[in-house]
Amino acid sequence: MKQFSVYRHLSFVLCFCTFLTGLLSAHAAAPQATEKARENLLMLLSGEWVSRALYVVTKLEIADFLQKGPKTSQEIANFTGASSDSLQRVLHMLAGFGIFEEQDVGTFTNNEASALLSKSHPDSLYALSLFYGEDIHTALDQLLKSVNSGTPAFQHAFKQPVFAYFKEHPERAALFQEAMKEKSTAVVKSSLLAYNFGKFNTIYDIGGGYGHFMLALLSKYPHLNGMVFDVPEVIDAIPQKNGQILQTPSKLYAGDFFDAIPKGADAYLLKSVLHDWDDAKAEQILKNCYLAMDQSSRLLIVEVVLLPKDQSLYANCMDVLMLAITGGKERSLDSFSKMLDKAGFVIEHITPTSTEFSIIEAKKK
Repeated sequence: MKQFSVYRHLSFVLCFCTFLTGLLSAHAAAPQATEKARENLLMLLSGEWVSRALYVVTKLEIADFLQKGPKTSQEIANFTGASSDSLQRVLHMLAGFGIFEEQDVGTFTNNEASALLSKSHPDSLYALSLFYGEDIHTALDQLLKSVNSGTPAFQHAFKQPVFAYFKEHPERAALFQEAMKEKSTAVVKSSLLAYNFGKFNTIYDIGGGYGHFMLALLSKYPHLNGMVFDVPEVIDAIPQKNGQILQTPSKLYAGDFFDAIPKGADAYLLKSVLHDWDDAKAEQILKNCYLAMDQSSRLLIVEVVLLPKDQSLYANCMDVLMLAITGGKERSLDSFSKMLDKAGFVIEHITPTSTEFSIIEAKKK
């Protein structure tokens, strides 16, 4: 009996020690976890500092200057007219994030990322950086009002909806179109690699901007007949912004996709169009596509498809951007399916690309 008591006592001591060890481990782990969470939060809170610095170096055209090779902060200052010390600090910070390379203290050169900020780079994001750093930055200052009211932040900042603003400010509209062209470059390339557009004879690009997607399509598939359909002010600017397309068989057509869409195509392309609008307006665009299409025609939607939870972080950021700028949204596959069903379509295929975009092919029910 006494031996049993000893065993029971030892068992209690061992259990208590195990419990205490676990408790101490938990307490030891908790500060580490808290510090990691704090570090992550601080990095996110300081994200605007990085984005503003990216805007500054873009505006000063530093990446273009560094295309000539490594330069000291003093040489960069002489080129830009800025303060050498201030530039050194900004570029040093960006180099820590993988934008530019600091070879020696105060000597910088382009790397793969910073080169994209150069106007001369074939995949340049120069105009996109300016657009995000100017119009989008101003709008996002009003994000709290947007979340509280349900009205786009852009409308609070500029006192009118985004596309009405662009219509009255052609210089800002031109920057927007150039930014969208740059953002689309990788998407267009990846779409052409992932999907066989050559199975069609006629493709109409609805909301096709300056026609850069159509030009890429016609370059790869010379047999295609094409049309770029957009609002009059965009179509009128195409000879200046993308004169190459005038040498192709593509037609240019001005109109409003909320009113009607031209008939006669085998395929109707909507790239980054539906996400600009709320469900009701997006469904109106789809219904007008339906009315224009034959039974054998196909609808091609090139958009981001939201994935569950944290599987599409950049797309989730774009969703908030749409909330703030246009009042539109990025959508899940289920949302696309329901919206297409209401407009009389059914999804046939979904083709992922190497970017965050996918190609949804739909047909009439």
